[in-house]
Amino acid sequence: MSFFKKLKSTLCDLVGNNKVANIGDITLEELLIKADFGCALASKIAKDVGREGNMALELRNRLSEIIVPLIREISIDSSKTPYVIVLSGVNGSGKTTTVAKLAFFLKRQGYSVGVAACDTFRAAAVEQLSDWAMRIECDIFKSETSRDPASVAFDAVRTSKRDVLIIDTAGRLHNNPDLMSELKKLYRVIAKLDATAPHMNLLIIDATTGQNAVVQVKEFGKIHPLSGIIVSKVDGCSKGGAIVSVINELQIPIFGVGAGENVSDFESFSVDKFLKDLME
Repeated sequence: MSFFKKLKSTLCDLVGNNKVANIGDITLEELLIKADFGCALASKIAKDVGREGNMALELRNRLSEIIVPLIREISIDSSKTPYVIVLSGVNGSGKTTTVAKLAFFLKRQGYSVGVAACDTFRAAAVEQLSDWAMRIECDIFKSETSRDPASVAFDAVRTSKRDVLIIDTAGRLHNNPDLMSELKKLYRVIAKLDATAPHMNLLIIDATTGQNAVVQVKEFGKIHPLSGIIVSKVDGCSKGGAIVSVINELQIPIFGVGAGENVSDFESFSVDKFLKDLME
């Protein structure tokens, strides 16, 4: 049983000493740890709730206190043309799909959008983004897979006439110095065209990643300051507590959530929806 379903089925049985009935001698703190809240945060939340009798409501309120102050809307500065957004993240985090979802999201808000296929290490990534671009009818900047990603980004920023340019980057392990150096180069060449670019730098976090998400945010933030995170693969996630842990520990804004495979499956982060999923 996932954490969320387990929490739903047992919260009503919680007693004052934070014990949970029907699933053995396990505390609320242990449940939260299993859900990837992290030991420190799980311990703090467990101590903060359960004192007034309605633990479900108290837990909801406590999580809301952590998340709500750091929810942000994606806002485009029309004085920047193009307004450059870079998406980065580890391998398999869902960057390319999120690029398409974000492009479609912004198009629905009335912006003209271009995307840049700067994951030149994988032909499949370029093909995938090309397919998405055709489906949502937006410009795409791409080149041969052997070309330097930074040069593709440079040309895309230099030639784009759209309101927004979203740059897809190659997946990379945050503990690989060579790959992280290549990402740093991409930021550097973009800044040659516009010292304020990228205007938004977002890290894609897979909701199922667990506590390693905290390390990812720290390491990618060392390469270039992060504007915030977008959480992918929220659908079917049984360990979404890492999202709360990242927000709480690093005080980093969350700009959106991707759930599902459809291009329309992107939305601004809703604490009400997140907590509803958590509690139901």
